Parts: sequence; structure tokens; C-alpha cells
Amino acid sequence: MRRKGKGTELRNQTYKSDARKLAYKMFVKDCKSRARKLNTEAVRFDPITPAAITACLPWLEAALFPWESVSNWKCKDAKGLDLAIWYEQKLCGLCYATPRKSAICIKIILLQGHPDRSHPLRGLIAPMALLATDTYARMLGCKEIEIQDPGPNVVPYYQNLGFSFDQNNRLVIYLDD
Repeated sequence: MRRKGKGTELRNQTYKSDARKLAYKMFVKDCKSRARKLNTEAVRFDPITPAAITACLPWLEAALFPWESVSNWKCKDAKGLDLAIWYEQKLCGLCYATPRKSAICIKIILLQGHPDRSHPLRGLIAPMALLATDTYARMLGCKEIEIQDPGPNVVPYYQNLGFSFDQNNRLVIYLDD
């Protein structure tokens, strides 16, 4: 179990920042290997800021996710990973994941892509968020990622990404060592 106390908050902030940076690098490498015609220099993996919350307000008609609550969650949950995925000045996706009080499992609490079907990262938001969450989970020593309360319409999509239901009916993916 990791030590709590002096330096823990700074360590967690460093892990989150490093996870976003490493996930971006892996995303760029994957795009190059798949010969995707995408300007990867226009993609950013950032924390969720007030600008991201403002940019997602028009999405509220598409899904009623409480993105405006993330700033409060971040204050209360030092290990929570917040991710805003941008393409140039367009917010394309948001994700919030947390291990809460677990050293084994990190849960993706909220994940949403821009509802505009023509945004440049369409179909990539969940894999990109999973990349960042996986990287961060490994830094924390977690062994699994769980999708919290997935809607029935998205379960097949997550299963295509490698998630499956465990014996407790949780939609999880296990991390290899």
C-alpha cells in the first residue's frame, strides 16, 4: 500500500500529468502505425478545466452527465483522473476515472464524446480515454479498470475494447503486469 501524507498530493498530480502525456505519445505512435490521416499535433490530452466545462455545456441535450461537478470531485478526490480531449479548439471528449479508496480497481465514472457525429476524433474518444486511464492505473498499481454503470447501448462497444463482465457482473478489463 502506498504511503499517505507529505508529498502524496504532488505525486498524484504528477502521475495524472504523466499519464496524459504518455497516453498522447502512445496515441500518436498508434496513429502513425495505422497510417491515420489525422493531424496529431492538433490533439491535446488536458485536465478538465472551466473552459472544457463551458465547451461541453451544449452537449447536455445529448446526455445528462454532471460534468460541472467534476471540479468539486477533483477537490475531494486527489486520485481522480480528469481528461479533456481536444482537437484544435474543439472539445471532442471528456472522461473522469477514479480508484476511490481501492488499490486494485480504477473506475471510469463518466465518459462522453462530443455528440456531433462529424468531429475529427469520432470513434476514438473511448480508446483514447482508456489509454490514459490504463496508463494512470498502472502508475497507481491498479490491476483492473471498471466501467461504472454502463448503459446497455454502450456495453457492446466496451466489449469490443476488451471489457467483459466478471462474476460480480462488473464490466471490467484486467491489466497485464
